[in-house]
Amino acid sequence: MIRKISLSLLVLFVSLGVNLPQGWGYEVERVENGGNLKGKIYLEGQVPPARVYHLIFSPNIEFCRSISDGNGNRYLHEFMKAEDGGFQDVVISLVGVEKGKPFNHKPIIWLEDCQIRPFVTPVRNNHPVTIANNDPIFHDIQAYTLDSKYTFQMFNKPVPEKANIQEDVEFRPGHYIFRTQCGVHDYMQSWGLAVGNPYFDVTNENGEYEIANIPPGTYHLIAWHPNMEVQAQTVTIKPNETIEMGFSFNSKEIRIPLHDLQTSYRLQTWLKDGHLVPPKVKKQDHNSPGDLLVPHSWEERSKFYLDDSEQ
Repeated sequence: MIRKISLSLLVLFVSLGVNLPQGWGYEVERVENGGNLKGKIYLEGQVPPARVYHLIFSPNIEFCRSISDGNGNRYLHEFMKAEDGGFQDVVISLVGVEKGKPFNHKPIIWLEDCQIRPFVTPVRNNHPVTIANNDPIFHDIQAYTLDSKYTFQMFNKPVPEKANIQEDVEFRPGHYIFRTQCGVHDYMQSWGLAVGNPYFDVTNENGEYEIANIPPGTYHLIAWHPNMEVQAQTVTIKPNETIEMGFSFNSKEIRIPLHDLQTSYRLQTWLKDGHLVPPKVKKQDHNSPGDLLVPHSWEERSKFYLDDSEQ
């Protein structure tokens, strides 16, 4: 049975492997007759449009416009959906596994073409995350630790051009969400979730995931996207068996404000003509149906996301 869970319950789940005192955490042990878990995650409904950021508010316009719409704008795509509804960038994590295969996760956040990739990265508490800057320009990465109400800065690290740095992830007690952004390029953003064992995956471009060599037992399986309510199921892993289990999210339940949709931008004329040439690397486009890309009143916009009973 799929159920949505409160943020406080997610904190309890994740804390089983994230905030326990030293010596009480996950243990490595040989897995005998382990089982496998795989499935697909779906996003129902229309995909919200990407957030729009005008390049004139940030430095390095000449370089960062290499991926843009050709009119001085950068998009932040927070919802990636395949043609059949497969939902990308969802963290799938088993909670309650105390012993099992080695936990060697070493997360890397890539800075390239004025983007932070991947959009979602599982991280380990009290372990390092690598920040790799492949751009020929300076970035300033700010990392935050979040719970359901409060945000605190974890670190603020300048990253020189063509350089790699490491910083330790240190969650405050009860926190489980890791958020990063560039302090000089506001459209560079990413998210992370704390994981307490190696039994997790992030859905690919088709919405698929797979977790292998799981010790037999009964656990909680959670599905998390930074802008959706967490979902959970109970799953029993049997020896040498593969279980298929999926989740379905609905775009009506997004937890971000409705976007300010528009088809032209006031600041476009402030850019020099040379800044309005087509991008060199890739042209960014909205990933939304055409009817979401025209101006609407707030009442009209709400119909894209709310049922009549919710308006």
